[in-house]
Amino acid sequence: MAKEKFDIIQSTCIPIQIDNCNTDLIIPARYLASTTRDPKFFGDAFMHDLRFDAEDNPVKDFVMNQPEYAEAPRKGVHEIIVGGQNWGSGSSREHAAWAIAGYGVRVVISSSFADIHRNNLLNCFVLPVIVSKEFQQELFDSIAANPQTEVKVDVPNQTVTNIATGNSEHFDINSYKKYCLMNAYDDIDFLLSNKDKIEAYEQTPSALSGISPSMGRAMQDGNLTNNEPDETLTTNEPDGNLPIEGETSEGQRGSVPVVEATNEAPAEAPAEEVVPIEVTTHHESEPFVPKKLLPINRGLASFFFLSIVTLGIYGIVVLAKISSEINTVATRYDGRKTTNYLWIIFLWSWLTGGIVPLVWFHCLSNRIGNELQRRQIPYSFGASDYWLWCVLGACVGFLPLVYTHKLLSAMNLLNADYNQKG
Repeated sequence: MAKEKFDIIQSTCIPIQIDNCNTDLIIPARYLASTTRDPKFFGDAFMHDLRFDAEDNPVKDFVMNQPEYAEAPRKGVHEIIVGGQNWGSGSSREHAAWAIAGYGVRVVISSSFADIHRNNLLNCFVLPVIVSKEFQQELFDSIAANPQTEVKVDVPNQTVTNIATGNSEHFDINSYKKYCLMNAYDDIDFLLSNKDKIEAYEQTPSALSGISPSMGRAMQDGNLTNNEPDETLTTNEPDGNLPIEGETSEGQRGSVPVVEATNEAPAEAPAEEVVPIEVTTHHESEPFVPKKLLPINRGLASFFFLSIVTLGIYGIVVLAKISSEINTVATRYDGRKTTNYLWIIFLWSWLTGGIVPLVWFHCLSNRIGNELQRRQIPYSFGASDYWLWCVLGACVGFLPLVYTHKLLSAMNLLNADYNQKG
């Protein structure tokens, strides 16, 4: 991601007033399988399924497609997002931060962030700014009144200011991350910037494997060798008392460390030898990537009208597509496969006097209901709806339309969940 020094950022904003905007919304799961790190690729995927419909046409009602906010970020324009509460909740995918940075955003303001997402933003050179809920709402109100409202983020002084009202709030940031942002350093850059200090420290006695400063100096001077043990390490005192450094005794053999009297703070004890541990990396299963987005906006009115105009052909085609879509959505979980509706209506319906279509609709409805429950989608649908509204309701005449409405709505929900999560 682009590395730019942070100082004072003053820009118009993109208001995304969505509470609990999770990482699945920020970037859909199907993009996680990509191996590229091209910022533009992830920037184009930012909020994709809210910005575009199933046919990849812009959703006019979404804020980022409105003329006031559609312009891509540049210096002083849309470099700041004002988001809803609990921004970046959900999974810990770093791709969400890549998408925000790739789109060109430099600051995200919210009243709360998911902790992992907040750290991911900092690592991608995007500053997360936490403000009070009252100040957050003030920003939303000012931007709604005038989309050209600017917000100033002063990183050195850690303040954020609403230019329209003049009100400011202080925000907190880790001092290390603040230093890195202001110098355009990532973690490796920071280490390299301190290379001389690290190399100088490595030459000091205290950096030598936990030995005393005097022994470190002796080793540097060449006074200790493998063949000539240092006298200061030898003792033959039977009571275990240690001689003063530089004194020796004859008799017993033995080597003990000498504790040097000094005004300096005592050196830390040598760390125990660490036995290398073999680390087994756990590879999670690859995320399922849909080949294409499934439709999520089928409605009863268009279904009914087009079926009448086409003498029922449109309804048959939609049901055939639904039979394929439920296999796409559910087969990898339940291991089942619904027969395509074209075979049912043009072959089995004639051969069985209409019995197989009854069974087919029963099984289809039941399978859709089970998949709704498995995905924890709060919508009631099942085989009972088919028998109640479509079969028994046929006596009234229009009640089968209730079942058709519930069927289309259930598939819209399943398809939307599949488009987002796979």
